[in-house]
Amino acid sequence: MEIQQKDGVTVISTDERLDALAAPKLKEAVKKMSEESAAKLVIDLAKTKFIDSSGCGALVASLRTLLKNQGDLKIARPSPQAQTLFQLTRLHRVFEIYDNLDAAIGSFQ
Repeated sequence: MEIQQKDGVTVISTDERLDALAAPKLKEAVKKMSEESAAKLVIDLAKTKFIDSSGCGALVASLRTLLKNQGDLKIARPSPQAQTLFQLTRLHRVFEIYDNLDAAIGSFQ
């Protein structure tokens, strides 16, 4: 997992798998971020080829944490597997999903 700042937005690039091992790390990073300020966060799923139920849960929990603290979360560049997962679980109705990173970051302006 890689965290960087771009145009006042925090971008978290996830690893190849967002599963039971990686999900707690994501939730902890988002929790820390949300305590500092009203965080603007983009989760970049470009490298992520596999997401399980723990990964979905971490994304939903992260969104809930940020919204509670006046922040927001967007998803960028989901893989075809992730896109299918979001459709099947109807999470595409919960998250704002963008095909490219710049569009996701720009959506905060």
